[in-house]
Amino acid sequence: MAATAAVADAETDGLPISGKQSTTTQAKKSAAERAHRAGEAVGEVAGRVLAVLLLLGLLIVGVVRWEREWSRPYDPVEYTVTIAAVSGLDPATKDLPHPAPPALLRIDPACNLTLAVASPSTAARRECVQAGTTVEVSYLRSGVPLATGPAPAFCVEVGEREEGSVVAWGDGVRLPGFVLDSLAADVLRGAPEFGVKLTPPIPYCASRPMFCSTTVDVISCWAKAGGGPAPCSVSRETVQSPFRRCHGPAGRGTTWRLIFHSQRKNSAIRASLMLARHGFSTLV
Repeated sequence: MAATAAVADAETDGLPISGKQSTTTQAKKSAAERAHRAGEAVGEVAGRVLAVLLLLGLLIVGVVRWEREWSRPYDPVEYTVTIAAVSGLDPATKDLPHPAPPALLRIDPACNLTLAVASPSTAARRECVQAGTTVEVSYLRSGVPLATGPAPAFCVEVGEREEGSVVAWGDGVRLPGFVLDSLAADVLRGAPEFGVKLTPPIPYCASRPMFCSTTVDVISCWAKAGGGPAPCSVSRETVQSPFRRCHGPAGRGTTWRLIFHSQRKNSAIRASLMLARHGFSTLV
């Protein structure tokens, strides 16, 4: 080592002063460049680490927010129905023999209802009553439909409340004698109760030769005529889409009509198919 140092000193001693300064400057520049490159490498690694940490932070925030948004319990929308008045429950006996046979007794009921939809501030989304929704009013003790009518179409935003008027009516509704007697007794007591059912429009399956089923949200309520708002319940029910109008072997203008019942109330859907041709328009 001493010999090597002596040789280096001897070689350096033989150089001029400018040569000695140039060698020292180059060594300093090389050291500075190495330090700069090391600093750049450290900065690049630190930048990547910070980027990864930032992405992890954003991911954690997103997951937490998603869990709060989707896992929180949403409150359901509240439906209420108020039956303001019901008329036409007395059977018309004019031009009928006395006493009139029960088979000839018919009523023309008309119902004035108010449908209210209240959406809490914790609801999941806005609620809409679709255009084409039908309202069916039935007698509570028998379940026999008395009147039908269209429901108004409107939407309720989260945290708001809206209501709409509904008029349902029936024309020449025929009821069994015992149902008429029960209805008359309830009217005399001033406490007739009716069932109200709202069914959204059913998709039209024109591409199928038979029928197709679909599941819809059906709103059901029980309310007294002249009483206050009655709460409703929402249930999923499977219904059948009606047949399309076709021109088949039975003749031109043949109309296929499907009478369907809810699968919720029946073990299986009972479909009754009736053929109404020209000249038999009174068939019901």
